[in-house]
Amino acid sequence: MNASATVRRMLNIPGIPMTFILIAAVIVFQVLNPIFLSPGTMDNFLTNAAPILLLTLGVAIVIVGGGIDLSVGTVAGLSAGATMVTLVGGAPLWAGVAVGALTGLLFGLLNGFLVAVLRIDDFIATLATLNIAAGLLVVLSQAAVLQGATTPGFAAITRGDVFGIPISFVVALGLFLIAHLVLSKTVTGRRLYAIGVSAEASNVAGVSVPRVRLFTFVVSGLLAGVAGVLLASRLGAVQAFLGIGYEFTAIAGAVVGGIALAGGIGNVWAALIGGLFLLTIQQGLRLNNVDPVYFSIVTALAIVFGVVFDRQVRRVLLRGALARTAAAVDERRVSEEGVR
Repeated sequence: MNASATVRRMLNIPGIPMTFILIAAVIVFQVLNPIFLSPGTMDNFLTNAAPILLLTLGVAIVIVGGGIDLSVGTVAGLSAGATMVTLVGGAPLWAGVAVGALTGLLFGLLNGFLVAVLRIDDFIATLATLNIAAGLLVVLSQAAVLQGATTPGFAAITRGDVFGIPISFVVALGLFLIAHLVLSKTVTGRRLYAIGVSAEASNVAGVSVPRVRLFTFVVSGLLAGVAGVLLASRLGAVQAFLGIGYEFTAIAGAVVGGIALAGGIGNVWAALIGGLFLLTIQQGLRLNNVDPVYFSIVTALAIVFGVVFDRQVRRVLLRGALARTAAAVDERRVSEEGVR
């Protein structure tokens, strides 16, 4: 009975059901191709996953507050381009990193201004900035490949490791931890969830909805900027249109991880699991020589399966909890009638 209750409690934790699916996917791909979990393959996977996971984190924070950010992919691409141009021009490493992060931050401020101050629908606003960022990258690169950065330490940002774990992935985990602490332990985090549930009620309660929403877009933009720096370091070259389509994986990862599109529900660790699940599917398909044309189809099916599985588990757990509550009430009523 205690073991059953423990299992129920675990499955009620956001992200746990998806964790089981992630583990199952890893086992299947390892059986299909034994190099899936080899050290070299895992190092490459975690390094490539870090920028996408940062985009997933930024999107998840915005969605929890009841918004959406479609611009994260192209903003990351533009940030990568800005970083590369700065370093190729002879600037020191810190300047290149700062320019990349600042580029993302400025777009976050722009998104926040359009949504929170001008009251433009966030879907429309971020769709516009998506295209602005993509266009600026084309202008910046002049439709050519940006490359040639020889700044000492730049490549090491993504090629170094900490106890065998790629530095870029460690950075991503650290930012997930900071985001978790902010959302779960601070007043700002509680206000963010409240706005996601009902912006109108939060406004009546005295919460500055525009300020909190501005905060979410700024964070999302900054994380996209950091992701761009990691992309530039990893690839060593930046092409026009880099980052287009990344927003799909980021948003899908957050939703698969249990972040409700309606807002107010979910946590960043569940979004991390959701993002890892989608990236694992793509990695497994790639290693098994599946034509990339089918990636989007399989990924879409994986999203549907993951969301349905997570909801079914929660529905079963809720039904069981209601049945146990009803049984306890009946038992108490019978006991009281016996005393009378």
